[in-house]
Amino acid sequence: MKRLMVIVTLLVLALMAGTALAQDGAASSGTGGMVTGLLHTHALVRWIAVIVAVAALVKLGMGVAQGGPYDKPASLLMTVFARVLGVQWLIGIIFATVLYIVPLGFANTPRHVWEHLTVMTVVVFLSEMRAMWKNAPDATRYRNSLILVIVCLVLVFIGVALLPQGWRLFPVT
Repeated sequence: MKRLMVIVTLLVLALMAGTALAQDGAASSGTGGMVTGLLHTHALVRWIAVIVAVAALVKLGMGVAQGGPYDKPASLLMTVFARVLGVQWLIGIIFATVLYIVPLGFANTPRHVWEHLTVMTVVVFLSEMRAMWKNAPDATRYRNSLILVIVCLVLVFIGVALLPQGWRLFPVT
């Protein structure tokens, strides 16, 4: 229940921030403001995911190199990494549904949308695999967690590269 509250809170905060950012350039169509808000929220959470991923890479890399105990900060970073990816995925599902699936239907939704959603769904499932080695020795937990973060980042790179706009620093409005 506590996890659900954290996820809902993060989602609401991100959505509020994205909507506030979208106020400046909301489109004139009926759903334009919502779509723009979702786009900005998706972009904002992306940067949060990048920051958490870099912190996790540093912490886990140091853990592998130094061979210390798998401590609370490492565990917390892996949990936050998985949760941020889950929130980003949920925002992406909402965005794809509002922008493509509902107006165009399943059959007419562009292929790149389905490819992106599929790859990102795999990323979210992989990010939750950290529980598989919860009782493993500390060195194994550090190594596997580091490999997991790297694999997730590679898949995220591939998933975003599948989109027509590819890699942009800021969303196109």
